[in-house]
Amino acid sequence: METHGRAVIYANYTEKDLLSGTPKEIENKILDILENSIPLHEKNKYEIKYLQDYLYGIQDIKDKEKLTRTDINNKGVENWAFAIEDFKKAFLLGKPIQYAPLNDIPSDEIAALNKYNVFEEKDDKDKEIYEDIFTVGRGFRYAWSSPINDDDEAPFDIHNLDVINTEVVYSSSIAHEQLLSYVETSKKYIVQEVNPKTGKPEQQTKYYNEYNVYTRNMKYLVDDKLGKLRVVGKPEPLIYNTHIVVEYYFNRKRMGLLEIAKDILDDINYVENLDKDDIESFVNAIMVFTNAEVTKEGMDAIKQYGAVSIKSTDQKKASVELLQSRLKSLDTQIYYLRKLSALHAILSVPEATSNGNLANAETGKGFLTGQGFTSASVRVENEEKAFKKCDRNVLKVILKICKENDKSEIKTLKVSDIDIKFSRDLSDNLLVKTQALLNLATANIPPEIRNSVIGLFSDPIAVTKMQEELVKEQQEIQNKLAEQQNQNKSNDINKINDGDNISNSKFENQTRDEVVSKALERMGL
Repeated sequence: METHGRAVIYANYTEKDLLSGTPKEIENKILDILENSIPLHEKNKYEIKYLQDYLYGIQDIKDKEKLTRTDINNKGVENWAFAIEDFKKAFLLGKPIQYAPLNDIPSDEIAALNKYNVFEEKDDKDKEIYEDIFTVGRGFRYAWSSPINDDDEAPFDIHNLDVINTEVVYSSSIAHEQLLSYVETSKKYIVQEVNPKTGKPEQQTKYYNEYNVYTRNMKYLVDDKLGKLRVVGKPEPLIYNTHIVVEYYFNRKRMGLLEIAKDILDDINYVENLDKDDIESFVNAIMVFTNAEVTKEGMDAIKQYGAVSIKSTDQKKASVELLQSRLKSLDTQIYYLRKLSALHAILSVPEATSNGNLANAETGKGFLTGQGFTSASVRVENEEKAFKKCDRNVLKVILKICKENDKSEIKTLKVSDIDIKFSRDLSDNLLVKTQALLNLATANIPPEIRNSVIGLFSDPIAVTKMQEELVKEQQEIQNKLAEQQNQNKSNDINKINDGDNISNSKFENQTRDEVVSKALERMGL
C-alpha cells in the first residue's frame, strides 16, 4: 500500500464567519463542515491504521507470494522501522524539554512551569506524540484545567489524543487559521426488533459515531445515531477563548518519516526473506530420479533414513541427483548493505560499522562523528524547530489556564518570554570547539555570538548569562581582596609610624635623663 501523507482538511469559512450568527446558524455551519470532513477523515484513519501496524511489525512482506516452491515462502520481518523510530525519539527527546527565560525576566514563574510539567509527565507524553509524528506525520494534544491538590500541583492537564480518531479543520483562507477540532468515538446500543425471517422480536446491536467538536469558545456534541448528523444537547462554553486541541506535525504534507523510508524497508525485508528461502531450498533440494521409480512409501523411507537404493543395468543406468541452485550470497549481501546504508542516510540516522573496527585512529567522539552523529544533529534541528512551533500553541492554552487559577504560581508569564530548550550531547569535536572559543575571545567577539557559533552549547544565551554572572562574582571577589590588601597596607604603615614615634620618644627621654644626670654630677649632688 502506498501512502503520501495525510489529507489536511480545509473548509470554506473563516473563523469569524464560523462564529458569527445565531446559535442555530453556527450549529448548521459546524454540521456542514463535519459532513464534508468525515470522508477525508475516514481515508486518513485507514492509512494511519496501516502505518501503525507497519511500525509494530505487520509489514508488506507478510503478503509475499511465490510462483514456485510455494511450500518454502518465508515472511519474516527485520523491523528497522521500529529501531530507527526508537533512536530518533531518544536522540531528540532522550532528556526532558526544559523551558528557560527568553527575556530578562524573573525565573520563578519559569521554574513553576517546569515543575508543573513534571507533575503532568510531559516528558513521556512528548515521546508518545513524537512516535505519532514519525509514523503517521501528525499528533494531537489536548490541554484543559484541573484542580490543584497535593498529588498534582499543576492547574492544567495535558493529554495526547488518539491520532486515528482526531481531526483538525482549517480555514481555506490565506491565513489557514484553525476553525475547529473533533474527536470521534464509536458507540453502540441494543434495541429489540422483529426479525423479518422468524417474525419474533430479537435484540439487535446498533452502531453509531459520536463527535466531540471544539471551536474556540464552545464544545458541541454531535452524533449520527439517527442516520444523519445532528447536534445533541446544549453546547458547553469554553472560558479560555482558545483552541484546546493542537496539531503537531513536521511538514505541510503531514508525511511521517516512516512513509519516506517505507520502500527501502520493504526491499530489505524482501531480500532477507529471499536469502532465507534460498537456504531452505538448498537444504530441501528436489531429488531427480533417472531411470528409476519410487513410490510414496519409498520417498517416506528416504526422508526417514537419508538413503536410497536403486537398480541400474547396462542398458538403463539409474541415478539420483539433487536439483540445486543458489543465489550468490555476496551479491545479495551487497544489495542488502546498499539499501541499509541508503535507509540511514535518508533518515539521517548514524550507521554502526559491521565489525566495530576503528579506522584512522578515531576514538570517542571522533568515532561517533565519523558514524554520522554530526549529520544527525544538523538534521534534527529542523525537527526541533517544528516541535517548538507546535509546543508554543499548547503553551498559549496552558498559560491562560494558569493565569485564571488563583492558586497558580504563574501570573504574568507570556509565551514570548519562554524559550523551549532541547538537551542534546554537542560535545563532539570538543577540542576544536574550545580552541575556536578561545580564538574568538582573543579577537574580542561578544560572548553571546561566540557561544552560539561554535555549536557547543544547546542554550548559548543561558551560558552567556552564567559567564557574565561568574565574571561579576570574580570581579567582586577581586575588588574585596584589593580593598583588604589596601586596608592591610594602611594598617602596616600606621604601625610603622607609631613605632617610629615611640622610638623617637624613647630616644628623646633617654637623652634628657642623661643630660640631667650629668648636670647633677657636675653640681656634686
